[in-house]
Parts: sequence; C-alpha cells; structure tokens
Amino acid sequence: MIELNLTPKYSEEELDDMKGKYLDDSYYDTLITEDCDCYREDGSILFKFRKGILDTNECEIAFLAFKNLAKPSHSRGASAGPIDPNTNYWKKRPIIKLNKPGGWTAEHYSPSGKKGTVKISNQIMSNIVGYWSESSQYKYSLPCRLSMYSRQHFLKVEDATRLIQKISNSYKKLHPDWYDKQMKQGKIQPKMLVGDTPFSTITVNRNFRTGVHKDAGDYGFGNLSVLEYGAYHGGYFVIPKYRVAIDMRSGDHLCTDVHEYHSNTAMYETEEDKIINDNLPQIYNDNLDIGIVGLNNRFTRISIVCYLRGELKNCKMKLDPELLKPIPASEHKTSVFFINKLEDSEKRKKYYTSSWSHCYTHEEALTRIIKHNMKNVIITDDNFDMIKKTPGDVKKFKFRDGITFLDNLKELPKGIHPISEKRDKLVYFVPDSQIAVKLLVGKNIPKYEISPPLFKTDTFS
Repeated sequence: MIELNLTPKYSEEELDDMKGKYLDDSYYDTLITEDCDCYREDGSILFKFRKGILDTNECEIAFLAFKNLAKPSHSRGASAGPIDPNTNYWKKRPIIKLNKPGGWTAEHYSPSGKKGTVKISNQIMSNIVGYWSESSQYKYSLPCRLSMYSRQHFLKVEDATRLIQKISNSYKKLHPDWYDKQMKQGKIQPKMLVGDTPFSTITVNRNFRTGVHKDAGDYGFGNLSVLEYGAYHGGYFVIPKYRVAIDMRSGDHLCTDVHEYHSNTAMYETEEDKIINDNLPQIYNDNLDIGIVGLNNRFTRISIVCYLRGELKNCKMKLDPELLKPIPASEHKTSVFFINKLEDSEKRKKYYTSSWSHCYTHEEALTRIIKHNMKNVIITDDNFDMIKKTPGDVKKFKFRDGITFLDNLKELPKGIHPISEKRDKLVYFVPDSQIAVKLLVGKNIPKYEISPPLFKTDTFS
C-alpha cells in the first residue's frame, strides 16, 4: 500500500473555471492503481482506495441487478459535461442560450419547436436506488420516499444490497470517524437506510464520463465502486486540485471527499479491447440516434455512488407508508429466482439478458417469497434453459396446493400430472408464500409436473 500527502496545485478560482469541463490525462501527475491512503496538507483524508474488495461472483450478481437501472436523465448539471451543439441530441433541440460559453446547461427548443420551460444538460444514463427527499414534480409535492426503481424492482435491489453492504463494511474500516457520524445521522430516519449501512441512496450511472463538479445534497464521504462488462481503458477518477487520479475498476472501493471538484477521463477501447468486445453477447438494444452520452460503446462501465441524502433528516411532510414499501407484483405476473451454487461465470452469463433475480440456495429463495408475501414464483437451478415463455395466465398452473415442476424426463399427455419421485435438479413453480412456508419447514406437499415442459436441462457440464 502507498501513502500520499498532497498539496493543492490550483486555486479555488481556477477550479471554479473548470466546472463542467471534461478533463484528460494532462490534469493529473499521479495515477493510483493500487491500495492507497491519501491525505491533504492539514492531515485530513482526501481519499482511501482499496483494490478488489468485491470478488468476481459478487460483482457479476450486482451487474445483473443494476445493468438496466440507469435511465436517460438531463438534470445532472455540470457533471453531465460541456454541451456540444453539433451532437444528435442537441441538433434536435436547438439551443437558445448556454449558461455560459462552453457551458453545461441550456435554454432550448424541444424537437417539436416549442420553447423549453427549464434549462437542461447533456442527456446521460443515470438513476437512483434507495430513498429520496421531498421534491416537487409537475406541480405535485412529493414526500420523502423510496425510489420508484426500488419499489418496482425490490428483488434486484436485494440482490445488489449484498455488494452495498460490503462497501459499507470497507467504509467503516477506512474512515471510522465519518462512518459513525453518517450512521448516527442516518438513524434519524432509520427506515430510510439501505440494509445495515449509513447509505440512504445509491446513484447508478452507465458509461458516464463526468464533467468537473462537486457533489451536493449528501452528508459525509462518498463511497464509489465500479462494475464492468467487456474491456476498456480510461475512466480515471480525477481530483484536479491535487493533480491525482485513481484507476477504479470492477470490485474496487474508493472512499473519497466528493465535495472536492472531481471528474472522469474518457473511456476508450484499445486494439486488444476491441478483440474482446467483438466476441461479447449483445446485452443492450440502445438507440444511438437519440444521442445519449456514453451509449456508443460496446463495453459497459456501471459506476455506483453510495451516500446519505442529507435532507432526509428534515422530512417535513407526513411520510406515506405506501411510498416506503415495495410494489407487489401483479396477480398474474411471474417472478423468477435462479439458484447459482457453482459461482460459474460462464454459466451465469446466459442470464445477462434476463431480468431474473439471484439466490444462493433454494432456502434463500423460499425465505424471500415469504418475506414479500409473493405469488407465482419460479425457482430454478442454474443448469436449466427455458424452452418457451411461462404462460402469461398463471391460472394454467391450476394446482395451488403444492409445487409444479416445469421440466420432465418422459413423454406425457399435455397437462399437469401428479408425481411422487424425487428430483435432483430442480425447476419448479411455487404458487404462494403459504406453500413456500411448508417447503421451508419440510412439510410433505403435493408435487406435479407439466407437459409439454417449459424448461430443459442445459448443455453445460
């Protein structure tokens, strides 16, 4: 591990002039690629960086949970970088006035020719998990609440919370003073913390090269990590004031003062990266004509920023319990847990284009069904492939007093048939949480199988 003691290289006025600007390699003298503790001239912590606190298995599971989270956003201000009027996005939104020459927000006309009512920035891919403070949208005032993604995709959030917990544990070791302060502040609203962490909110970005900015609205230190798909170079986290950059890659943890100006360098493919990316399965269907920054890459860099939303301690409006809870799945919608016990990267990659949730064991899957009072759940070992889609009308699984296996080893007439033999490899339909309880405690319940089957054993050894 290395230790640095740095002094400022730019004045605050010079840094203010950089706001919203993209930085390149000329803005740092030192590139950190290994464990590092870095201190300011007064002895305070600027950042602490640790390589590989998350293993490959944890990173891939979190990638599955977060890969579709980021959505188009044009409200990120200076962090979205300088506006280029010649890009596809801005050609369709003629600019009336920039906030300053080379600026990062603009008054504009909409694609229909109507004058926009608010200034917007470059459109990037970003979204949040966890909780958000009071705000006004479309003339409606909203109380403090759980984010819509967390409410609709609570199973995915649970999958990723394992990773967030590890980042929190690392934060506690690296900066215990600020960890304790942040946890104390967070427990003013204990229902608005993600897991057993001092974080209320996680911002998730996809291929987002940030312009120079300072974070705002958070309390404490920022805690960042990265998840990757494919190969790339660059994307360094630059702190220009001290001319230092960090090469943060998948599974690393950066604990840093995000109230200092910071930015990212460009991400790019080398010739070796291109060979790797040429053979990647396509996991996104992005429309490049829209002009969203970062979507013209074949690799994926998902950055995760964990923090405590400072305003949550001051929620003035009455909390609505319904806005703090997950939204249950439709009565007719099927949820799916896949059980990956082998920690096999190649096996898991077949799920990259799916929206399935992950469990380590069947017991964990049954426990989550019970916790959320779920209905219509498929649990499958990771050695099965789907033959055809699950029927939209789950009433076709007419036996609700037990479980229905969705594969079979013999030819049977069309329909659902009682069975008695044990199965070594499992893919089955659980109708509700009551059946999950009986399975979990080992009660003998009826078992059925469906013909024609919906799943078959895959070809992996």
